[in-house]
Amino acid sequence: MDEDELVLTPDGTREFLTFEIPLSDSGSAGLGVSVKGNRSKENHADLGIFVKSIINGGAAFKDGRLRVNDQLIAVNGESLLGKTNQDAMETLRKSMSTEGNKRGMIQLIVARRVAKRNEVVKKWNEGLN
Repeated sequence: MDEDELVLTPDGTREFLTFEIPLSDSGSAGLGVSVKGNRSKENHADLGIFVKSIINGGAAFKDGRLRVNDQLIAVNGESLLGKTNQDAMETLRKSMSTEGNKRGMIQLIVARRVAKRNEVVKKWNEGLN
């Protein structure tokens, strides 16, 4: 199994990961995640598509790498950045139904928040008490 590709954002707050997630035998079930579009509270601008939940028994659940609150950046090589949440959802839907089923897997690039070092140390210390 290849190592996941890891790239940090310039400010170091998020990491970008690339996953190839094999679809289950029941290709129609797709990835098995529910997603949500986030919007800015200030100006209501679309902020992207995030994983809301991972469905038990679905392809993403079996694969185990995708996490709740991961931001979907690209699907099967098609970027979701710069699209409205509605267009991004449509791209996602199309990609899952056609491309994914042909290849038997879905390629995702996600952005994930990186825990700051002091958060990690704090959690580790709490674990000791």
